[in-house]
Amino acid sequence: MIRNLIIVLGLLLTSSGYGQRLAYVDTHKILNSIPEYKQSKLEINRLSIKWEDEIAALFASVSEQKNQLEVEKVLLTSEMISDREKAIKALDDSARIKQIKYFGPEGLLFKKREEMVSPIQALIAGAIKEIARKKKLDFVFDKGSSLSVVYANESNDITSDILKQLGY
Repeated sequence: MIRNLIIVLGLLLTSSGYGQRLAYVDTHKILNSIPEYKQSKLEINRLSIKWEDEIAALFASVSEQKNQLEVEKVLLTSEMISDREKAIKALDDSARIKQIKYFGPEGLLFKKREEMVSPIQALIAGAIKEIARKKKLDFVFDKGSSLSVVYANESNDITSDILKQLGY
């Protein structure tokens, strides 16, 4: 017990003597300052809306066909009803497959976002590393991410340095 207390005190005294250098950066601010990122966002939103409309039209068609079948059911044979139900189910399945193809975890929208935004993020990460080395920083936190920053001294903000490094 006493031995553990001595070790903890020793670690605290040792680490406080060195003082780690910290800084933070706001990647949202950086991203929104880069025209290529803004253009990428617009393209991704355009694709998303186009695909949402396409899928909505398919589901509307499914709904319309279901309603039509309900109206005409009394006039149809059981075989005709069965055929229509199969066709409606096939259209519904097709709409769901397309929805997953476009918006699923490995869908086209995710891939397009990855394709367009990853190079920009890699560029920013490289600039952050370079500035961190120049300023001899031990840690750089991202104020723009899910990290919760309760207080940040403005003198530790290297966002403008990153933007200069990137040429913006």
